[in-house]
Amino acid sequence: MPTFTITVTETATDRLGNIGPTAKQALDRVLRPLTQELYGDVLERAAAHIHTVGKKPGAYLVSIQMGQYDKGKRMGGFVRSGSPLAHLLEGGAKPPPHEIRASAAKALAFSGDAGTVFRRAVQHPGATIPPYPAFGPAMEAHRAEITEKLTQAVREAAAQR
Repeated sequence: MPTFTITVTETATDRLGNIGPTAKQALDRVLRPLTQELYGDVLERAAAHIHTVGKKPGAYLVSIQMGQYDKGKRMGGFVRSGSPLAHLLEGGAKPPPHEIRASAAKALAFSGDAGTVFRRAVQHPGATIPPYPAFGPAMEAHRAEITEKLTQAVREAAAQR
């Protein structure tokens, strides 16, 4: 499941000293728009990969969520997907040849020019599914901006002490 998180951790606060309420507020103000911007970019990139015309993109796009958390000395923002398709779309896949057997009935039915044909099993030849990444490219595109804005927020908060 692809998850990209912007986190200010206890390790970072150890170097900076205790994060006070001023720094937390400054980081919170910066994290919200950064997370929303990253979320919008991921959604846009994911929607661009939907190649079906006239069909709704479905569960994959709906599964992309964003949020924030604050756990004392640890706070951050995240964009993630819980869809089982997300990791396949992000990195591609190569399912091997395999047999598809009827599970809900005694046979599979196929209709075509030759009429209806029934089979207990069919052989799938395998496939190569190319990657259609959304999370990785979005995170990479925003990495410098995220670093810069978080650093600036902490510096401004430290100057107010």
